Amino acid sequence: MNVDKSSIKKIYEISEIIRHSKTFFIAGHVNPDGDSLGSGLALTSVLNRLGKRAYIYCTDEIPFFLRFLKGSDKIKKNVKSTDIFDCAIILESMDFSRMGNIIAHNQAKKIINIDHHLTYTNFGSINYIASYSASTAELVLNILEYMKVELTKSEATSLYTGILTDTGCFQQINTTSSSHIACAKLIRCGINVNEIYKKIYENDSINALKLKGLALCKIKTLFDNKFSYIVLTKDMFKKSNAGENDAEGIVNYSLKIRGVKVGCLFKEIDKKTTKISCRSVENFDLLEVVKMFGGGGHRNAAGCTIRAGLSASIKLIINVLREKI
Repeated sequence: MNVDKSSIKKIYEISEIIRHSKTFFIAGHVNPDGDSLGSGLALTSVLNRLGKRAYIYCTDEIPFFLRFLKGSDKIKKNVKSTDIFDCAIILESMDFSRMGNIIAHNQAKKIINIDHHLTYTNFGSINYIASYSASTAELVLNILEYMKVELTKSEATSLYTGILTDTGCFQQINTTSSSHIACAKLIRCGINVNEIYKKIYENDSINALKLKGLALCKIKTLFDNKFSYIVLTKDMFKKSNAGENDAEGIVNYSLKIRGVKVGCLFKEIDKKTTKISCRSVENFDLLEVVKMFGGGGHRNAAGCTIRAGLSASIKLIINVLREKI
């Protein structure tokens, strides 16, 4: 466990809350990814094995490529307004509402906030925020190691999925030696890394590939090939018969062009709303861009939602980048 003194104090406080609590609400952010979901599933499983009553929640559909994770079929969507939990553990959420407002603050006696993003709020009773970490899964592993929990194969698989996906198969700039050390520990639990990779990255539907083809045919570059962008329209989803989750990973193609420093994916939500995902090379800070539109994330992987149509949103981002790229 490679953590600083401040983090050790947070981990101790979290372990004490867990030890004294009996009922747990666990949730990650809306539109779940491998890190928020994997971390949540692992925590839920461990807590239940420790004799606690832990339940994981998510308002949105679980992406197909993550449904192999044990416990993903038991995720709940709703909480009764009368339910009270000893502890709520919120994962990878910039603020309390990022997990979908499933519960109110007063429905949990204690709130543990675990995150690794640079953009965050201290909404928890305990806020374990470590922006140096490549994933929330690594932070959860730190807590479980401190508590001397021996992981099952399925729990290790869930945490490995979190690290694998949030580092882009260890290709992204956020990957650290701690990421690899954490994975080595998880591999010792007997997980099959090849099988996990195939289920996540080589398990597309034909509709997902058709959507990718439609999107990549229209990829564009600006500013002497330093900026590239991809557009996903509602019509593309209709033509390919693809679902929202089939767009996963398309943004990464924007950085595959030689010389590109910043890449964006513009996804049409409706005529007045556009969701933007961004990627950049090491020396370009995306947070300076997305924060102008209320967004957040990491230095080299961030996003935002603009209340405007596709064309207007693209122009807004281009105008900002024109001064920075």
